[in-house]
Amino acid sequence: MVIIIFILLIIVTTFPLILKVTTHIPGFFSTDEPFAALWDSWRIKYSFLHNLSLKQTSLFAYPFGVDLYASGYFSYLWMGWHYLLSLLTTPILTWNIQNFLNLFLSTLFTYLLVFYLTQNRSSAILGGLIFAFCPYQFMRIWQHLGLSYNQWIPLALLSLIWLKDNLSKKTKVIFFLSLLLLFSFDWSIMYLATIVILTFFLYILFYNWKIKLNSKKLLKEDIDYLKSAIAVGLLSFIILLPQFFPVIKNRLKFSSTTPASAFNLYHRPFEDLFTQSAKPLSYFLPAIVHPLFGKFTERFIGTQLYGESVTEHTLYLGWTPLILAFFAFRRWRKRKIGTVPCVDSPYLGFFVLLAIVAWFFSQAPWWKIGPLKIYMPSFFMYRLVPMFRAYCRFGIVLMLAVAVLAGFGLKFILDKFKTQRIKIAITTLFCCLVLFEFWNWPPYKVIDVSKVPAVYYWLKSQPGDFVIAEYPLDAESPSEMYKFYQTVHERKMINGTIPGTYANKVAQTIRKLSEPRTATILKGMNVKYVLVHKDDYLKTELKEEIEEVKLIPHNPGLRLVKSFPAQNCPKKDIMCVAKTGPIDVYEVK
Repeated sequence: MVIIIFILLIIVTTFPLILKVTTHIPGFFSTDEPFAALWDSWRIKYSFLHNLSLKQTSLFAYPFGVDLYASGYFSYLWMGWHYLLSLLTTPILTWNIQNFLNLFLSTLFTYLLVFYLTQNRSSAILGGLIFAFCPYQFMRIWQHLGLSYNQWIPLALLSLIWLKDNLSKKTKVIFFLSLLLLFSFDWSIMYLATIVILTFFLYILFYNWKIKLNSKKLLKEDIDYLKSAIAVGLLSFIILLPQFFPVIKNRLKFSSTTPASAFNLYHRPFEDLFTQSAKPLSYFLPAIVHPLFGKFTERFIGTQLYGESVTEHTLYLGWTPLILAFFAFRRWRKRKIGTVPCVDSPYLGFFVLLAIVAWFFSQAPWWKIGPLKIYMPSFFMYRLVPMFRAYCRFGIVLMLAVAVLAGFGLKFILDKFKTQRIKIAITTLFCCLVLFEFWNWPPYKVIDVSKVPAVYYWLKSQPGDFVIAEYPLDAESPSEMYKFYQTVHERKMINGTIPGTYANKVAQTIRKLSEPRTATILKGMNVKYVLVHKDDYLKTELKEEIEEVKLIPHNPGLRLVKSFPAQNCPKKDIMCVAKTGPIDVYEVK
């Protein structure tokens, strides 16, 4: 019954995606990152069918090509799962299956965690809803596929607590398997979970330490537990060492010999720790996608109170979960052990501690109060892991702590009532309040990716094997939309170069399409057609860009072949990738 409830809620909260699962993806167009994942799924199957390398590709950044795994990081379970889906399904289904499954497992594992701690199904359902349906989760399924794999955090924590309560071969195996899953997907989630696990170890060490000093039995139990947990952790690390070894090697190499950059996976700019840290209002204002309260939050976007990034700073915890969590906190402080089952007391304190740790970790490197600097954990951790810059992502750890505490809070409230009918009514009320606070439509948060602009179908129909270029040239940062359109036209392109590479240095020299020498270089790169997105030049409102559009037709090295008019989405209430301004196609003479 619980599983059915969760599935129905996923269908409702992502509506109308379930009706369009083969043609639409979840999203709201604030970034083009989902299209990179769609391209990669297409690239995997295309490479298999055309006997192309899975590691190197010249489908973009032609003719130089790109090493797709230059970072050296290989997550074997993730790659196996992603490759399997890519080969057996379509790119759209590959994206949707993973997001639906991640959302479901986040709900299920949090439900199991809260139920194990509270032995109360109502509390477990509420905890699962809070963690899985919070705005942070939806921001991730709309944009960052890797960061939607948050389900491994409550799973690892559940297995860790179960191991503490019952040290046996069975619990060791479960903890081992949970670690394999946890450390085989996104490394940001690995980092978050590592801090969670270390916090739990510290909590166990210091919980009731005065009593343990006088009880050798209790002290020995904790030592045996920590030895077992660490041994299982080391075993999982040894098994996964082949995928971690390149990370360790490149961490030492790239973090010290290369400049910090958004494109350097091992050395991110220190300044990013300030822009991508939690702000005072990030946790307390509803998401901007909320149909009623979102407009109020929009006023604070770009301020020091909320933050600049809609994706990274949507950390809303919800006032209903916070109130219930505070109720549990008050109960924990009063330590009314006589009215609460014993299983509640040891771990309530841990989730209070976890909430505090997660909040501190999500902060900027320091607070400056006059001449005084108060350093936060991110300042010190950057020295150790400079590849991690978005510390506001600890918001999902704080959300997990709040979800569990809210589950305890609901349990304490329900314990005051005797009739099952009243308990069901109270649980339903709180669940509805949570879902209302986290609501995100209308408008619908789906994107129609079934049809692309007409120019790409025309390109696909042209005879011969040729190369294309799309302008404005994406020389500052690779355009994932250009790559996504490649899934339809299937032509090699010079676009998609990565800053810092030789291919990008060449791209920098041919940014101005109006110059005759640009046409000469393009011809030398075997480019036959150039697509000019006129609106992308004009929307910048820069004088030189507007002049560039006027000068391009006068380049003697180019011949206008065809002009495609602007297109709109077929349905006004649903976004699409077919919407585009006018596009001119030039042949390179």
